[in-house]
Amino acid sequence: MFGSKKKNDSEIQSETTVDNSNQIIIGVAVLFMSILLILIIKIYTASSISSQERIISQGKQAEKKSQSILIELGKIGKKSKEAEYRYLKELKKIMSPEELQKFKNSITGIASKNKVIINSIFEGKQIPAAEYTIFAINFEAISTFTNYVNFKKDLSKNAFKIYFEQETIARETPSSTNIKVNAVINAVVLKNKKQLLEKKKKFYEQMEKAEMKQKEKEAKLRSNSKNTSTGK
Repeated sequence: MFGSKKKNDSEIQSETTVDNSNQIIIGVAVLFMSILLILIIKIYTASSISSQERIISQGKQAEKKSQSILIELGKIGKKSKEAEYRYLKELKKIMSPEELQKFKNSITGIASKNKVIINSIFEGKQIPAAEYTIFAINFEAISTFTNYVNFKKDLSKNAFKIYFEQETIARETPSSTNIKVNAVINAVVLKNKKQLLEKKKKFYEQMEKAEMKQKEKEAKLRSNSKNTSTGK
């Protein structure tokens, strides 16, 4: 009887041990799986965050690059406007065909004012230069040297680009105080000047107004600086 009882207790203890071992194995397996799952989640999360940061960084870089491009385009646009304005300012100094005739007609009046006698005046050769044409105005005049210098000064006060060429000066006679001048006045003419200026009239007026404001601002700053330095 006692032997049988010991055997049964041993069997029960053995079965209990087996059951506990299975539970431990299962518990360890669950723990391992949990740790593995946590590691996977952390790795995935870290990877996602890194990816998002990279995307955000790329987005910021793209934004900066876009802003930089826009700034450069703005500068180019500004430079283009300034260049066009300078071109129009220079264009105003070039004659149209109508202005050439008015200038030609004004020569005798300016000469008379300075006591210069114009013996002859006529248009010479025309030289095409790109979209412009250089017109030659030939003239012969008699005056004193001083009067001729004053005549040239008054001619140069006109608003247009002109220059003297083939100018020869000699005494009228060996004993005379007068000089005899043969010269050519070249004038740059643009046939469609009037149309171009009319087309850009509004733009030119806006740029001219902005330029005047800038000049006034600079003059004011210079004045303030001067007053500050003199202690006024």
